[in-house]
Amino acid sequence: MIDAEVQTLSIPLIGAGTLLVAFAVTVVTTPLVVRLARALGAEDLPGERKMHSQPIPRIGGVAVFFGFTSAMIFAAAVTGNLLKVPSVGVQWRGLALAATFMFLVGLADDLWQVSFRLKLAACTAMAAYVWICGFRIDIVTSPFGGSIEMGLLSLPLTILWIVGITNAVNLIDGLDGLAAGTASIMTIAIAAFSFVRGDLGITASSVALAGSLIGFLFFNFNPARIFLGDSGSLFVGFVLAVTAAREGQKGPATVAVFIPLLVMGLPLLDTSYAVVRRSIRLGSSSLRPGRGLPYLVRNLDHIFLPDKEHIHHRLLEFGLSHRNAVLVLYGVVSLMVLAASALVFFKGGWLPLLLVGVIFLLCLLFLGLVHRQSRQQEEESAVDPPASGVKESVGRR
Repeated sequence: MIDAEVQTLSIPLIGAGTLLVAFAVTVVTTPLVVRLARALGAEDLPGERKMHSQPIPRIGGVAVFFGFTSAMIFAAAVTGNLLKVPSVGVQWRGLALAATFMFLVGLADDLWQVSFRLKLAACTAMAAYVWICGFRIDIVTSPFGGSIEMGLLSLPLTILWIVGITNAVNLIDGLDGLAAGTASIMTIAIAAFSFVRGDLGITASSVALAGSLIGFLFFNFNPARIFLGDSGSLFVGFVLAVTAAREGQKGPATVAVFIPLLVMGLPLLDTSYAVVRRSIRLGSSSLRPGRGLPYLVRNLDHIFLPDKEHIHHRLLEFGLSHRNAVLVLYGVVSLMVLAASALVFFKGGWLPLLLVGVIFLLCLLFLGLVHRQSRQQEEESAVDPPASGVKESVGRR
């Protein structure tokens, strides 16, 4: 994406400029988007399952999208690629078109509501499209050498990865600043890893996305003045998924699966647990008399619908404040990024793998303890319910 001609320029300076443009445009644009959302009635209204008591604009993804796009235009201009857009590789044109399409699908959902099936179909189609354009998981390599060619499994594996990550980011968007902050940590990590590998295209896009998300956090952190919305979560999740998949394509020492899995460990663990939990619940419901397989097929999308049992909800039930719950999860994500860094910067040997294992087990232990404690509190509440007889709602979505 960046020509050899710019080698005489300071790449760190270009990166800093890209980050600053993304940040500044998002900070300037977000208040305008807040006004636009109120004018259009694109607000998330208070309700039994919501934490906010006043309507909050929900099209924050518009500001993030403009910040990201402006930063990418800046990076293309200073590197001499802006006038060469028609000759930009198929991969990058494909990513730009697919990510924009996902943004528009999310925006349509924020404004008029789009069925989950349609959003899933759109994400699947765009994942297949970027695979055709060249963003693929073709090889899975080991930190100790050796690799496995995916062959015919490359397409379904790439689609599964992109759809999974995109929806994971969407589902984790349940507390003020959680999705935006978590995604910003992830993008910073991907930017650093890709810069070390010399993939300046992924570095530029990751830096642009990180700057946009950091700027948006000024308005999205608790108490939020605007929500990311599906326009933001689908766009951010899709770009994250594609750029992370790219980590598994280049470089002889790449650890194709381990690095993106660790960087995105929290949303993947939370979403995987949610899918298993809801699948068991749906399966049990389908066994009731008069339901069976037709009921299971009709309600299959319930597996992916939001509920109030995600890890961030559990932390609130555990007694943490809204802000502290988000900060704790930032810490968990940062810990997993540290584990991924060990694989990138200390290639080979058992030491980095041991560190990864220890950190991953600590994260699992943390999630397990929180879940167990919240279950105990639920059981105690069932035996001795509060005087009001109404359990406090902890979920925003």
